[in-house]
Amino acid sequence: MKVSYHDKPFKIDSLPVKQIHVIDDWMDHENWVWLNKYITGLRRWGFNNSVVYKDGTVTETTWGMVFYSKFFEQPDPNDDYGKPIKQKVIDRLCNEFGIEWQQFDYCGMNGQTEKLQGTLHTDSFREKNISFLWFVNLSWDDDWGGALRFYKQDALEEVKGFSEDIVDKYQVAKVDYKPNRLVIMDGRIPHSADAPINSTYNLRQTMVVRGNVAKIT
Repeated sequence: MKVSYHDKPFKIDSLPVKQIHVIDDWMDHENWVWLNKYITGLRRWGFNNSVVYKDGTVTETTWGMVFYSKFFEQPDPNDDYGKPIKQKVIDRLCNEFGIEWQQFDYCGMNGQTEKLQGTLHTDSFREKNISFLWFVNLSWDDDWGGALRFYKQDALEEVKGFSEDIVDKYQVAKVDYKPNRLVIMDGRIPHSADAPINSTYNLRQTMVVRGNVAKIT
């Protein structure tokens, strides 16, 4: 599977996207720093972000924070704490990449500390979907790991969870964790996120913005 690296945003011309797209230094520095402080100050992290298979098996639980769920529903109707995220991230993604949500699905944070290995999963089953993953951390050492891995479709039929064997047998692409890196992908592609290594106290943070159905504007 091809991974294309870009130096600036671009207008998406078809859905689903045919490649994995990566943009480095996506967010301007001022808003990137502001958003980090805002997210930290919310104090809404919970150990409740799980991958659940059709048979009910839970293969992963990591730290998470929800800003919006389906159709922009808010977790707390009395506190629209996701509003700055919508203005500074979600709306920006739509404007820069030329899309409009027809069925918005989710916006939230994923957080992994050492040994919280991400497991094999997909974000969507709909053809016109799109997923954005923004690597939020202000700093990250290369030897801390945290790569995002992509796999063949048939891995879903044969694998639950994660093991080094599925990397060897099914992996088709890998994107290293780098601060302020944005990944754009077809959410139907099976993927997993590596836990940090050599870094006991660091939190690998990603912001996920995805929709089951989007339209090109």
